[in-house]
Amino acid sequence: MDHREKRCPKTGRIIGSTNQNKKEEAPGSEARYGAAIARRTFIAGSVAAVATYSMTGCGGKTLTGKPLPKPTEIQRARKKQTPSTVALVPCASYEDDPMPELKKYAKQLKLPDLRGKTVLLKPNMVEFHPGSPVTTNPFALKAAFELADYLGAKEIIIGEGPGHMRDTEFLLDATGLGKMVKKLGARFVDLNLDELEALDVKEGFSGLKQFFLPRTLMNADVVVSVPKMKTHHWVGMTASMKNFFGAVPGRKYGWPKNLLHMRGIPQCILDLQDLIKPGFAFVDAVVAMEGDGPINGTAKDMGFFVLGDDLAAVDATCARTMGFDPYELDYIKIAGEVVGNVNSDAITVIGLEVDKVKQKFNRPITFKNKALMAQSDNQAS
Repeated sequence: MDHREKRCPKTGRIIGSTNQNKKEEAPGSEARYGAAIARRTFIAGSVAAVATYSMTGCGGKTLTGKPLPKPTEIQRARKKQTPSTVALVPCASYEDDPMPELKKYAKQLKLPDLRGKTVLLKPNMVEFHPGSPVTTNPFALKAAFELADYLGAKEIIIGEGPGHMRDTEFLLDATGLGKMVKKLGARFVDLNLDELEALDVKEGFSGLKQFFLPRTLMNADVVVSVPKMKTHHWVGMTASMKNFFGAVPGRKYGWPKNLLHMRGIPQCILDLQDLIKPGFAFVDAVVAMEGDGPINGTAKDMGFFVLGDDLAAVDATCARTMGFDPYELDYIKIAGEVVGNVNSDAITVIGLEVDKVKQKFNRPITFKNKALMAQSDNQAS
């Protein structure tokens, strides 16, 4: 073990170097967005991870695309054992004020009590295409922030680690999310560059023995997933659970989080869900994305937010509103065995009715063409 490592006496996690005098702050980050974004030394192994990606990127055999293993009894014991409730909260336009509806359904959902707690909101800011709903909308982020404030949060941090672009400040400006963060008076943390903590993976799906995750995220009392509902060219659809790929630091795992793709997207989704243990999800489905998502798809008006504290149930409900059978999506199917409820008989949907709002989404060509899906080893996003 590196003698400079410092471990938490309670959890045993590595919490960074004891030498704190070598921090170099990203110029302008704190002044513009209320947070100092640290550019610190790579943890040993980062280059190796990227090198491994490069060596296998030209047809090398990887775990991506392999079937998920049958869950173990230990993994099954993690599953939520009681029925779940998911709210489809109407919001026809980002110009509407959703708070009256959100407050009403928050009470029915029995969301976590956030009084006196530090909450981290994790939006999706993977990329930017003008006029395309790639990211969480700034007004959806505002609604999630106001809901967390209503639930009593002591501090609300906004954190994201973009998967494609290293210039996070550009994305904050281009998407309008930076302007909204500033308006809310919140602190923004670039999760790609934050201090890291090492977490042991016990009974995981990816085969990784450890994940290095941002300290700010792991130290938050409650983490809330605030994604955009979209189709996804490798796993069918993306919502609250897949959103946590943006919590994985690029400075450790590369862009677009290369090692995770090599180990298998579904496998890593499930491992991250277990390690992060999010408090609830707030999905932006006012305008969703169909087609070649999560980057190059087209807008699909849906007119609601999706809320719930069981992310498996939230994503299964999102899938149903998009015309998917959740059981045809590997990571959601297995999440129904190790995370929470996927079967509709165990999920009570309040607010809008699934059958009345669901639409048939145009699927990515990779999802329609299984030959292309089989060639998805090491692909991005």
